[in-house]
Amino acid sequence: MNDDLKFPLPESDPPDASLMAKISNQLAQSLPAVRPLPSNAVLLAISLGAFAVVSFALAAAVGFKAFASLSAAEMAAYYTTVAVFAVLFARAVIERMIPGEKHFIPPSILSVAAFVVLGVLMALLFSNYDTTRFVATGIPCIRLGVVSALISGLLGWRLFRKGYFVQPRETILLYGLFAGFLGIAVLALHCPVRNSLHFIVWHLGAMLLAGLAGLFLGRFLENRANAD
Repeated sequence: MNDDLKFPLPESDPPDASLMAKISNQLAQSLPAVRPLPSNAVLLAISLGAFAVVSFALAAAVGFKAFASLSAAEMAAYYTTVAVFAVLFARAVIERMIPGEKHFIPPSILSVAAFVVLGVLMALLFSNYDTTRFVATGIPCIRLGVVSALISGLLGWRLFRKGYFVQPRETILLYGLFAGFLGIAVLALHCPVRNSLHFIVWHLGAMLLAGLAGLFLGRFLENRANAD
């Protein structure tokens, strides 16, 4: 059997150079031009700039009511934490837009850390656990958070879709959580309620709903791509 493999294959004439050049030109003309993405630093700056502008614009529309109820130390701890996670989520999303890019933090760790750290922070800052009018005060907040996430997701989709999603489910889940985190930022500027349970259920609940929406959308796109 090994001897059979030693038989030389029959040689054929090389393809005509002019014909190959013609095929190459036709293929090149039929392919749309690919515009490279900006650098990661530029994408991060654009994402965070849009995050800040949209957050403040939406909060201005409903009122900056949280400032009156927070001390300087509480605002520093609260807003610094929100800013840090905004950077981490923006970076995680950008990394997954570019095939082969190194991932700084696994999405599962980042997602769990955001919920846990924010929940613990609110428990430390606000010791009020009263449930009086809990639903009545919570529904407007989760509604505002979800609407803010939806607006953020739609505004950022044009830039986001320029990337290539190797793992659509994971990538769009992170994008949904990032959009939901903008809802957290808007509520941090607007909501004057100093109640840990209110924050954990209604504020983080808006982010959770946005993440679930991203998960289902990512699953749908992934299944459709596999079907094709």
